[in-house]
Amino acid sequence: MRSKRVMYKLITILLIFTLVVGLSFAAEKTKLTFWNMPFVTQEVSPEYVKMWENDAKTELPEYEIDHFYGPGKYKDQRDKFLLQAKTGIPDAIEGLLEDTAVYVSNDIIEPLDSYFSEWDESDQFVESTLEPLRINGKLYGVPYNTNARALIYRTDILEKYNLSVPKTWDELIDTARIITEKSNKEIFGFYTCTETGGPRAAQEFITLYYQVSNKNNPFEVTTVEGERAVELVATVDQLEKVLDFYGKLFEGNFPACDPNQRGTGWPVEDPGYVAGKWAMAPMGPWLWGRREESDSAKDILENKSQLTRIPYSKDGVPATYLEVKLIMLNKFSKDKNAAWDLIKYITSKEKMAQWLVESGGIPARKDSLELDVFEKAGIQWWMQGFANELPISVAMNPINWGPVSEANLRAVNYVIYGEKSAKDAAQWLLDSYNDLVEKNVL
Repeated sequence: MRSKRVMYKLITILLIFTLVVGLSFAAEKTKLTFWNMPFVTQEVSPEYVKMWENDAKTELPEYEIDHFYGPGKYKDQRDKFLLQAKTGIPDAIEGLLEDTAVYVSNDIIEPLDSYFSEWDESDQFVESTLEPLRINGKLYGVPYNTNARALIYRTDILEKYNLSVPKTWDELIDTARIITEKSNKEIFGFYTCTETGGPRAAQEFITLYYQVSNKNNPFEVTTVEGERAVELVATVDQLEKVLDFYGKLFEGNFPACDPNQRGTGWPVEDPGYVAGKWAMAPMGPWLWGRREESDSAKDILENKSQLTRIPYSKDGVPATYLEVKLIMLNKFSKDKNAAWDLIKYITSKEKMAQWLVESGGIPARKDSLELDVFEKAGIQWWMQGFANELPISVAMNPINWGPVSEANLRAVNYVIYGEKSAKDAAQWLLDSYNDLVEKNVL
């Protein structure tokens, strides 16, 4: 009799254990990781990130999304992803157009054609934002943000010193020098990124190159006998014009740019503008997200700033860098279907609009752009200022831009630190381009 009672107890314990284990397995959610720069660097506010996280719990109840969004800066994020993508972390990654070719060449992101074609919302995406994301006929990301660079300037400063908005490089240098002098260097007239390895510096350099090259890339990507080939088309004359412009920005007793900021990048450029340290800078729509940093930043952005075309070389044409930001799927994600669900959520109609009304971007979806959140936020003028530049914008070719951009900025630093003349630095840069082509690393 006693043995029966013991048996019943054992069976009961076993049943309870089985039930508890079963419930725990049933309750366990698929964990997903999503790396993106804006959530880390406060391109969007911490309050927005918290709202996004709460909404994700409701919209994606079967998944648990890690609240670690990566290392932050695009270069750091790219370098770390290249090292650890095969671990399956992150499942999805946000990035720049120029990151895509690097990831494809390393075979670490998944082509999305089959996923995208079956999505009933795929026809809402603007085709011009999808085309740059196709490499060798395959789609490697879903765009969420597009913009063309413009010049932001302080209307009150130009009015104070009775200055006109510059239209050419020479006018920009002259105007900026006057501001630096008349403010006794309390405000420098201009800022541009010159950080070697910095993504913004690379984008600002290529904008200037497009202007002197009639909107052409320095390299052409072709197919020769079925094989991809990269051909150098840049000339030393084009590169010298760009490098000479950089040199002139830092010349004189009252230079256009602060010499103490040589070699710095966007972490100096953006907060510096909203803090009133420079009167003009090449810029994208993300800066709008910094208006909440202080009352002064809000006043500068909302009441004392305007947007115009980036000044161009008198020997060139109006042109600017086209930015397309996208979400990509890690080829080694442990659950690609779940990762795709996350990407669809990130790039959904409402979420895309909410993200970009926070940061000031232009949605890659037609239906997102039609939502009234932009009008209610009062930023239509801001978005339109960048949208006006889309007709003259140029997308970067699908090559490995990392070593190219590093060489570009090394050449810039040679000039702005007086280590080489613009002519010698241009020849060095062209030789570096040739070396990269010959080594087949692009």
